[in-house]
Amino acid sequence: MDEDQVTKNLQGMDDLDFTGWNNADWDGVFAEHHTDDVVVDWKGQPPTHGVQAHIDAMKACVDSSGGTPPQITSHPIGFRNGEWTCVIGEFEDGSRMVTVAKWRDGAIAEEYILALNP
Repeated sequence: MDEDQVTKNLQGMDDLDFTGWNNADWDGVFAEHHTDDVVVDWKGQPPTHGVQAHIDAMKACVDSSGGTPPQITSHPIGFRNGEWTCVIGEFEDGSRMVTVAKWRDGAIAEEYILALNP
């Protein structure tokens, strides 16, 4: 994989979380960073298949917690290796998550999201 694309993938995680997720920009930035056929394993829930199913699951999560996405304030750890990226996302309340993503053609094709307890 081209080294420039590997770096762009890691930068894409920043854009996905800080712009797409934090602003609930589901059909814009959030969708752009996922393939149409993305498979997402989110916090032990049954995996979603397809970008719209992922968006619907994230909207439901946000709606159940008051309608505003919990704000991700930083990625203190992020690394990449070929088509894979991994970031730790820290939320404003101090909680954290790990996102491991496999990229294809500049978008996430597989995503694994785990919650971490402080």
